[in-house]
Amino acid sequence: MDMIVDIKGVKVSYSRTCSSKTPKGTLVFLHGWGGSSQSWKPNISELKQNYDCIAIDMPGFSVSAQPDEIWGVEEYSKFIKDFAVSLNLNRFVLVGKSFGGRIGILYASKWSETLTHLILVAAAGLERRSLLDKIKVALAKIGKLPLSLLGFKNFELLREHFYKVIGVNRDSNNYKWEVKKLVTNTNLTEAAEKIPVPTLIVWGTNDVILPLKVGKELNHKIKGSILKQIKGGHNAHQESAEEFNYLVDKFLANNRGLVR
Repeated sequence: MDMIVDIKGVKVSYSRTCSSKTPKGTLVFLHGWGGSSQSWKPNISELKQNYDCIAIDMPGFSVSAQPDEIWGVEEYSKFIKDFAVSLNLNRFVLVGKSFGGRIGILYASKWSETLTHLILVAAAGLERRSLLDKIKVALAKIGKLPLSLLGFKNFELLREHFYKVIGVNRDSNNYKWEVKKLVTNTNLTEAAEKIPVPTLIVWGTNDVILPLKVGKELNHKIKGSILKQIKGGHNAHQESAEEFNYLVDKFLANNRGLVR
């Protein structure tokens, strides 16, 4: 069932479903950059048989309201804390994919007492920008000035062409573009090293957005974490949903009640 909750003035959409009268636990799903709560549909359709499944449309994404200020990883992780309090969630399993995984890493390092487990799917946060990427972004910022001085009515079209030429993927939504710049400059290595809860890391064998080596590094940084590879790319949790769901259920069953 889709619902709306007001979290400190930001109206947020989320779905909550459970087919069991005695769920084994609560799973809170955080989608990736281009996704929404619907991104978890192939997983929730099965996992809801045993778990209370909550999938959030993150603020500024899908149909959820956009915050008044630009949020970084810190603000989004604090939002999850406020969301959990609003729904009276005590201890739950946090499941984050890519951008959602980035938020999950910081959240677990700060509020581990609210979690029973952490599940990260192709999680961002440890990757480092190459020198070429940094140059591209710097040129994109510099490019705004000379283009704006031209005074053309089609300034936005010219700017988009400029970004395309230098190879920068710019979101059409300005809020998301600013968020992307902020969060991708936040490295979470230290946060990952502080995570004390049982953690499952799942990675697609053919992920070209975040290569498997990122997952292996994350596995090394989070003490005692388990890394599992499944067929697929950056959205392997959808492409190999049955395998992913099995891994989640098995992980939660084998690590029930454990907190390191």
